Amino acid sequence: MESKLTISVAIATYNRAAMVRNTVEAALAQSRPPIEVVVADDASTDATAEVLATLARGDSRVRVLRQPKNSGGVGNWNLAMRETSGDLIAWCSDDDWFRPGHLEESAAFLEAHPEVGLVHSHFVDFVESPLGDATEFRRQRSPRPLWTNAKNLLRYLNRYYDWPFHPSTIVMRRRVWEEVGAFDPGYQLADTDWFVRAVERFPAVLLPRYGVNNRRHVGNWSNRVGSARMQREIFEIVERSLHRHWPRWTLGRSFWKFVWRMNVRLRLLLTLCARIRGGHADAAYAAWSAFCTSTGRSMPEWIAAKGDALIRARLDRFATSSASSADGRGSLGRPLPGSGPSVRPL
Repeated sequence: MESKLTISVAIATYNRAAMVRNTVEAALAQSRPPIEVVVADDASTDATAEVLATLARGDSRVRVLRQPKNSGGVGNWNLAMRETSGDLIAWCSDDDWFRPGHLEESAAFLEAHPEVGLVHSHFVDFVESPLGDATEFRRQRSPRPLWTNAKNLLRYLNRYYDWPFHPSTIVMRRRVWEEVGAFDPGYQLADTDWFVRAVERFPAVLLPRYGVNNRRHVGNWSNRVGSARMQREIFEIVERSLHRHWPRWTLGRSFWKFVWRMNVRLRLLLTLCARIRGGHADAAYAAWSAFCTSTGRSMPEWIAAKGDALIRARLDRFATSSASSADGRGSLGRPLPGSGPSVRPL
């Protein structure tokens, strides 16, 4: 059992004045209080600077850093992490917030298990919509702590492809950050790339508890760019991990590469079907494009063209079906998916 470790909370924000207030206040209210909450503002143009200044005046633990110009995101994440000073670093996105006891239980596990580099937790979806807000508890993956290390990382990533971890639940030792290095700005999913690199070197444990509230809203990054782009990045991240684990050809690398690529292709096909059913043309074409060009060996052009034609035909049938409904509305009087303005394929 290690002695009590100090905790820093790192938050990066941009143009989320109301949300970041909630994030900071939840961190300050933890039962095991952090020694500091470091907030890096990526040159926000809304009221974020004023909100953060008010929070800093009200609690000396709040340290605000402001970028002179917008970094594009990942550079600001690195600034927040770099400026922390605690023995442990807890990350939180500016649109999420810690649930009660998150820091206390995460730190206690790390103190009881000095061989563990970082912990993460399950999360609760807080869904915002015009019809009202809703809270959804995601099913926990294990009733006991779930350990991941370099030996079982690929198995874990294949099984939990969609959500290998939630970044806002991570609490890590400072030396993990210092030895693994900063977030890679070459990725939009820089936190996923960092997590994979970290677990290659340090054991990580998923705790059987809900650590944060995950706010789902129209401004989420995944909503803006779609799941196909995210999956392309995850594919590349794991492919690089495979080559780091096996720098030269081996039977093991060939086996896991085959398993991984088949898994990604299956997920992209499922995404494609879901987007067609929802009438989301851009996302459907993006998923098909990723399937053809970003899962290892590229598909022949005739297969890609045939798929484009099939997708177009299915989307046309969906649009015709929607238009045949009374003025494009369902039984509850809400517009059906795809009944709005048409979108141009990618």
